[in-house]
Amino acid sequence: MAARPAWIQVFLDVPSDRFEEALAFWSAVTGWQPSERRGEDGQFLTLLPREGAAHVKMQAVAGPGGVHLDLDSADRPALVDRALTLGATHAWTYHDVEVAHSPGGLPFCHTLVDGEPTLARDGTTILDQVCLDIPSAHWETEVAYWAALTGREPEVGALPEFVRLVEEGRVRMLLQRLDEQDGPVRAHPDLATADRRGDTARHVGLGATLRAEHDHWTVLEAPGGQVYCLTDRDPVTGRARSV
Repeated sequence: MAARPAWIQVFLDVPSDRFEEALAFWSAVTGWQPSERRGEDGQFLTLLPREGAAHVKMQAVAGPGGVHLDLDSADRPALVDRALTLGATHAWTYHDVEVAHSPGGLPFCHTLVDGEPTLARDGTTILDQVCLDIPSAHWETEVAYWAALTGREPEVGALPEFVRLVEEGRVRMLLQRLDEQDGPVRAHPDLATADRRGDTARHVGLGATLRAEHDHWTVLEAPGGQVYCLTDRDPVTGRARSV
């Protein structure tokens, strides 16, 4: 069997001068407590859910914010080789962690899996999905790449510009084709909510800025500049209701 990630984690990269503000926000909206800080400058931490495995990390960075992925596996060399064979490029090495870019430029890290993680749901709003924002020039390549690397079957919904890569008990991946023609692939987190209007008001009250409202999702910006979406999905299953 080809090597594939055992667990995918969403890594929020936050400008260092706004890290404390961003941490307070993300801890409040998820209900998850921050771990002890780690790294040379205490720049890394994990948000710890009450149940299930952690899947959201935060990092203070010197430049602009963004999102990258941690791909956890038990056999890192095999997954590194697999990722490169499928079209990724090596970026750099941080201690023993290999950092790479997808064919369209999304950064991700090869990390070690801890035990047999699973995502726990309690029916409340949950950050359970990462959306890859893909310029149209990279669309087919990125869909094929992530489907092959994760071993997940692509699911096309009612809107052809969205493709889902879903595995039960794992962080969901949503791939979105952008109207823009070119540029690097980027990512943002999505939260599943049964009360998008109520959660929007709550998040704005905690410091988020409303960016746009659509039929089935709302775009917000967290303190620190992190763009994310509240989506009309069942928090129990993660499944979309209409899209």
